[in-house]
Amino acid sequence: MSSDDQSIKGPVPKADTFLERAQDDFVLHGRIDRPALGAKKQERRLHLRAFDYWHALHGGKPMPSFADLTAEGLLPFKRNCLLLEFLDGDITVRFCGTELAPLLGCVLKTGAPLSDAKITGFSGALEDRLRSPSGRQEAAEFEFVDDPVECRGILLPFSARGQAAEFMMIVVNHRQRSIGVDEREKISLEEPDTADAGDDETFVRLAAACRRAGNTVVHPGANTREGLYQALAEAYRFHIEASRDPAAYRRYLRQHNMRQQRRAPFTPALKLTFGGTYEKTRLTEYAAALSYAARHEVGPDNLSNFLQHEPGGIKGCVARERAHRRGEKPGKDTGTRESVVRKARRLPPVSLDALTFENEFSLVLVRADDNGEKSIISMVDASDHMMERALNRALKQED
Repeated sequence: MSSDDQSIKGPVPKADTFLERAQDDFVLHGRIDRPALGAKKQERRLHLRAFDYWHALHGGKPMPSFADLTAEGLLPFKRNCLLLEFLDGDITVRFCGTELAPLLGCVLKTGAPLSDAKITGFSGALEDRLRSPSGRQEAAEFEFVDDPVECRGILLPFSARGQAAEFMMIVVNHRQRSIGVDEREKISLEEPDTADAGDDETFVRLAAACRRAGNTVVHPGANTREGLYQALAEAYRFHIEASRDPAAYRRYLRQHNMRQQRRAPFTPALKLTFGGTYEKTRLTEYAAALSYAARHEVGPDNLSNFLQHEPGGIKGCVARERAHRRGEKPGKDTGTRESVVRKARRLPPVSLDALTFENEFSLVLVRADDNGEKSIISMVDASDHMMERALNRALKQED
């Protein structure tokens, strides 16, 4: 491909002038407009952050391996991502982010052919580009304009066997055009500032945040549940940011006498947070909980709230993640907060006099209905630890 802009060429339905016009607006750039990867500059453009991630996965191979893609690595741009597989002449969807709906006419289901997309200018131009094997073999930045949508994105090929491209990742950002804007106006679609994990200073900053949060948990007298959730969130953030540049992350871990394992990807970040001598059983549980959160596409800022509202908290997440790894399917109408709440609403109220109290302090569960009427529905069989936490909460509320 030359360095000049090129429109995608190929057969277009003769009766569809809409698609024909869109073809002319799907403009490829043979040279990726990217500063030197070693430069200490924060990249704000979403598609070029995806390019940096793709480039970091090369590892000296002719083409990055699709197997090296991770949920954590994809998380920053997953909503804007389309993953495709080329198999036996077909183009099959492996994943479709929600932000692609305006461009494809819908969110395509996993396993569906790309041709299931509604006939839009973008879907037609994209399918025509990928129909040819030669159009799949190299990374290509593109612009697309079709009133009232303008977008910028990138095509990133992946291989299953190391040579030819059997997969393609498309990351694209878009916005509605303003009336009167020239169709060839340079598009500038930016994301909020994010840390570049390839920057050593960023590693230091993220690791310091992990240690500060971890100290509130490890040191005696400060072991609160909120502090633990915050520490886990910082470890989770460190891992996600670092995973954007796997090569730099591996170098950083070697400097700290650690290594990353595919089956336990969060362990290094947790050791940085809680210390290398922290109880291994706890670290293993925390790693499983973070894997559970990553599988549900939870971001670091939402992790604390997620863990607080999952049935069983951290231990519940651990149990469900381990069951998932064993290939067990979740039981019917169990394992979700919604199903637990529905069942609790059906519990009949009981009077306080009907309850039997054996200890000085006890916990009871109270429900308020839609009319504001409050009733006791059960006594809680609380452990000593749970009772101590409840008493401490009550004392804090009185302060």
